[in-house]
Formats: sequence, C-alpha cells, structure tokens
Amino acid sequence: MKPNRIVNWLLLSVLLFSFLALFFGCVPRTAIKKGYDFTRINRIGVLEFTSYREHIYAGNAVTDEFIRQLIFRDIDVVERERLESLLREQHLAGSKYLDPETVKQVGKILGVDALITGTVTKYIAEGRETIYFRDEDGNIKTEVFLKRAEVGVSARMIDVETGLIVWASSYTYESFDMEGAIRGAASRLLNSLKKVWPQMKL
Repeated sequence: MKPNRIVNWLLLSVLLFSFLALFFGCVPRTAIKKGYDFTRINRIGVLEFTSYREHIYAGNAVTDEFIRQLIFRDIDVVERERLESLLREQHLAGSKYLDPETVKQVGKILGVDALITGTVTKYIAEGRETIYFRDEDGNIKTEVFLKRAEVGVSARMIDVETGLIVWASSYTYESFDMEGAIRGAASRLLNSLKKVWPQMKL
C-alpha cells in the first residue's frame, strides 16, 4: 500500500472513531442511596448549576436543559423563578451549599419532594478541525471539517425531608455543537435514574 493511501486510511479511521465517540460514550458514574424509595418523588425543583470557570452562562444552560427533559419525561417541575426567588429571600441565591434545614424549608414552602442541582465541570465550545486527504501525487484531494463541542456535568438529587443526597452522577458528553453536548449529557445523567425512579416515562 502506498504511503499516501496509508495516511488517508489512517485519517479516515480517526474520523470514523471520532464520529462514533460522539454517540457511544461511556456510561455515567452514578451513586444511588441504597434502599431509598424514589416513588415518593413526584414534584421536583431544579437549582441553577454552578458554571464552569469563565463560562458564566454554562450553568444556566444546563439547568434549563434538565428542566426541559424532566418535563418531557412527565415529571412535575416547579417554576424556576419561584425557586430562585425563595432562595433570594433566604439570602442563599448563588450559594454552593444548602444546609439540610434550608432544603427542608424550601421543600415545604414549594411543595417539592426533591431538588436537583450540580456543577458544570467542563465546557469546551465547538471548534472546527480540518482533515486533509491527499492523492497519490501528494495533492490535497478532499477536505473534511469536523466540528466538536464537549460538556461535563456533575448532578445530584437531594431529598427535602432529610436533606440527604439520594442520587449523584457525573458525565462528559461530546457532540457537534454545544446544544447537542448539553442535551446529551443531561439525557445520559437522567437515564441513570430510570431503573429506580418509575415516574420517569422515557
């Protein structure tokens, strides 16, 4: 096999591997509280996720996607503004730590059974990579543009009666754009609850 053909074959293999990696990643790293009855969770609130470094809107985007997917899966979700308004009244807006008593108070006032929150651990905006294929004479024959974005999310669910974390999971997802990466990460994370949380329809 000629050198240029070998190079082209290797580049095509890398391209195919990258494409498959976007859709067939590893499963989320998940911990679920043993013996916890998830059937008691019917109404939920989603706190804003902490953003990643200088990407101040990353947490907001991930929060909105979690809300959208929970509603899509037939879970009742409290209006986000009501939840954040209550936290502002308690001078806890933007706080990275909620003590068990505060969690219980929020749950009682809003009538939610659990809260979901977390952190955006990685946020790499979409960038374009160019791969060149050459013919036997070394001339550029084809250009392939590969667009990729990556987001990492760590999420947890807190029972409002006890203030205990009953589910924690983390996952990093790659896609062709940031919207797809966020959507994929949230979907994979919530899917890790399907076996224990029967209310989730999809």
